[in-house]
Amino acid sequence: MQNADDEVLFSCAVCHGRLSAAVREVAPPADAETWTPLDSLVDPCPPRMAAGTFAVDPEPGRVAWGAPPKGFGRSRAGQGPEVDLLLSPGDLVGTTKILSRWGGCCGPAAHDGPNLACAGCGAEDGLWIGDCYTWLEVVLNGRLVKAESAR
Repeated sequence: MQNADDEVLFSCAVCHGRLSAAVREVAPPADAETWTPLDSLVDPCPPRMAAGTFAVDPEPGRVAWGAPPKGFGRSRAGQGPEVDLLLSPGDLVGTTKILSRWGGCCGPAAHDGPNLACAGCGAEDGLWIGDCYTWLEVVLNGRLVKAESAR
């Protein structure tokens, strides 16, 4: 984990377009510290991550990302953090919604694969989850993003 004062920016590893505001790494919230689905009618879909923070997804492999973009081999050495990353939706920049995969009952349920794309090149590099039975979170595909210092 980084020093708490170190902020990073995430960008698309395909076209280098910026995907996030400056964020700092924190430990992922423990299950006991997070919301239980449908436990509140006041805030039915609270954010999992605080604004300005990111964490390595504690459940690697829960997202099926599919094949990498054309010309982007499976060997990703030096291209990104190699892990999926959790962010607050408010920290996203430079992304567009893939509306054909935005389905859910009260918000995007993320059952149909990546539903966020890089606005610069269209690489399907993220997933917005926010249905009534889930946390509100963004998962970035660590194989298709790169981190750099915000300084």
